[in-house]
Amino acid sequence: MSRVTTVVRELRPDDSLPSEATELGRLGLFLACLTVASAASYWVALRLRGVPIVGTLASPNVAGLAVPTLVYARHRGVSLSFGLPGRSRLADAAATVLAPALAVVATSVVFAAGFDASLAALLGWTYHPEASVATAAVRTAEDAALAGLGFGILVAAVFDLASSRVGLSSARAVAATAALATFFRSVLRDAAFTLVVFPKPWRVGVVSLLLVAAVCGCVAVGVTYRSAVERSIRPLSRPTLAPAFAFGLLAVAALGTVFADVPGSVEHVLWALAFGVAALGFGRSKSAWVPAAAMALFSLSIRLVGFVELALF
Repeated sequence: MSRVTTVVRELRPDDSLPSEATELGRLGLFLACLTVASAASYWVALRLRGVPIVGTLASPNVAGLAVPTLVYARHRGVSLSFGLPGRSRLADAAATVLAPALAVVATSVVFAAGFDASLAALLGWTYHPEASVATAAVRTAEDAALAGLGFGILVAAVFDLASSRVGLSSARAVAATAALATFFRSVLRDAAFTLVVFPKPWRVGVVSLLLVAAVCGCVAVGVTYRSAVERSIRPLSRPTLAPAFAFGLLAVAALGTVFADVPGSVEHVLWALAFGVAALGFGRSKSAWVPAAAMALFSLSIRLVGFVELALF
């Protein structure tokens, strides 16, 4: 009887997901929950406008991003270090912090010199003609710092989970972190914020589909990765995975639409680059302050790019 049971078990199709698909699916589910938390905090922040202290604490970058990410990281057993990087890593940390901001300035120079165009105009930033750099920097410093804190912690947590739980190499973990963070910011969070500002019934359906697509897309990527590692189509051959791949294609199409929107795609490309650099810096320094500082300076620089262009050209 035991031999028959053993044979039946061997012939039974394996419906379990590969570990990579399971872990990436959990990351996708986390990003979906993070999107809901960000939308809720954004709704609260809009109604607490004019209450400085409570408004700051209710910021989508704090209550909707930093705090939930820290809670999830603790739940998954990820211990993010907030200590300063060691002396041997100070050069890497400094390069990480400065590189995304320098990329914004370099992009501005290329557009001005090569295309006679303003990056600020492409990004949709406008300024009062009599405003000064100092005034604009002061007004945007708080928001840039909170954005850096939220996205920096997100980058650190996702990179750690991608490398330690999914088992990706450092380079692949950087690419995965940049892709997931960009999808969250440019697709999920933007759609959720639009729903908060313009609460239309059809937008509820769109956001719901995107949340499902985020989870299914991560599962599909995990299965595809396992198939590539094994050099076999066996992980892909299960009919039960068809819905996951169908919704995964929806997620890919949504992200592709963001990057296909020229000239608006320039900003998304810069954010993706910043996420990748921040993840690389965290991987080398193991300090969450490094990606937080990098994203904060990047957020500030992309808001002040118009003043840089006026000063240089």
